[in-house]
Amino acid sequence: MRHWFWILFTALCLHAQEARIQILGTTDVHGHILAEDTFSLRPANHGWAKVATLIRRQKALNPNTIVVDCGDTLQGEPVNYLRNLLRRDLPEPSVAIMNALGYSAMAVGNHDYDFGLEVLREVEKQARFPFLSANTLAAKGRPAFQTHTLLTVAGVRVALVGFTTPKVPSMTEPGNYAGLSFRDIVAAAREWVPRIREQEKADVVIALLHSGLGAVDGGEGDENAALRLADQVPGLDAIFTGHTHQPVQAQHKGVPILQAQCFGQALAVVDLQLRQEQGRWRVMASSGRLLKVDADTASDPEVQSLTAELRAATDRYLDTPATNLLVDLDSRWARMEDTPIMQLIHQVQRQAAGAQLSAAASPGTRLFIPKGPTSVRQFYALAPYENQVARIRITGDQLKRYLEHGARHYVQSWEPELYNREVPFYNFDMVDGVAYALDLGQPVGSRVRNLSFQGQPVRPDQTFTLALSTYRLRGGGGYMAAIGFNGAPELVTRASLRNLLLEYVLSRPALNPTPTSTWRTIPYLDRERVFSLAR
Repeated sequence: MRHWFWILFTALCLHAQEARIQILGTTDVHGHILAEDTFSLRPANHGWAKVATLIRRQKALNPNTIVVDCGDTLQGEPVNYLRNLLRRDLPEPSVAIMNALGYSAMAVGNHDYDFGLEVLREVEKQARFPFLSANTLAAKGRPAFQTHTLLTVAGVRVALVGFTTPKVPSMTEPGNYAGLSFRDIVAAAREWVPRIREQEKADVVIALLHSGLGAVDGGEGDENAALRLADQVPGLDAIFTGHTHQPVQAQHKGVPILQAQCFGQALAVVDLQLRQEQGRWRVMASSGRLLKVDADTASDPEVQSLTAELRAATDRYLDTPATNLLVDLDSRWARMEDTPIMQLIHQVQRQAAGAQLSAAASPGTRLFIPKGPTSVRQFYALAPYENQVARIRITGDQLKRYLEHGARHYVQSWEPELYNREVPFYNFDMVDGVAYALDLGQPVGSRVRNLSFQGQPVRPDQTFTLALSTYRLRGGGGYMAAIGFNGAPELVTRASLRNLLLEYVLSRPALNPTPTSTWRTIPYLDRERVFSLAR
């Protein structure tokens, strides 16, 4: 009898010295709530309603679960615009959902600044979890947000430390982050991770980054720094990333690196196996995976009830009648020729900025607004972000370099891929107000042909005023660096491009944007090929 007692006692002791902790991560949900596309109203496998079901399911499998988010939560969908500018009496929808799901922390993202610091601070107070950013500094170098938080799970002391991409100044208006500065993520982590380990006796340290993978050999101040962080800062047990909207399931130096795509399409899961040795817990094994939502994933009823009032108000706004459209607006062909959809955007930008030329990217690869009666909902999809319109003055030489920089979007015409995956569609600008062709048989940097203005060749020293988004002006897509522009804009509109577009559309009982056919590719691209490769 005594023999069996000691066997049972030893087994219980050994069991007590081991633990399994699960960390679940979301990122870049951008206000997507329901499992449908807000603009087409078609079903979609994304949104809080579906990913909440995955979170509840995983928590039921392991009570020792921590749930985190990597930012870009407060901006993106029309519900965010309506709530943060027009209905601040209502709870912020994503934060209300995260409170209900028991989140432990969120890293602050660059788009979380888009409605200004006052809104961000107000929403932070609504959260029953901390907003984290160890590399965001206020006056005199003080942390602007909580740097980290400590939890005890299954007897294990777990630290969550947050970081924000240091490129916030290039992605939002200066007034939205007034008084703040942003350190390099790795430099800040070198300071905080050892302190959390040694002084605060954390057994496990998890980094939450609003920053993508980047490169191991990246440089200080890089926008995306997860690999460099894993490579250069010891003491991390897992890294959850965000910002780039890509699904990431990687590992570097034994550290799992996970990113749950975007819009609530997936859930990142990290499992840690721990053992207690000499009074301290140690990670013995770790693994990471992504769980995708699908058509069979049920929608969470609490998510729907928490957001019902705000969604109803948003639908009333989006269903406001707009104009009678006399031509289809189809974005599929926007990257190969002048189109009505791009002419509409150019007309709005040039008029708002009082500029000779306009530069803009296609708003999507498969957006379609059929001719006939329209609503605000359809036009909102053309400019969902909070960017304004700026006017700058450039030379003919800078204009040509601007176009060459955009033309990197294409590989050479005979290659099967067609598009350069390192230059996404939203970083391929077309310029209206001049005529030109892009010769895709030529190497990058030598593609612009027959560049002319009002029938005359553009001279290198000729000057033009150019309307473009403030995202471009602040450095988005690398255009300003490519043309060597570091001056101040002559004008920045007070309203966003979206509101300028809606004002333009709503003031016209009928709308017929007509292409000027002033640019094209050489050779002409086959439409079926363009459509099949659209992304």
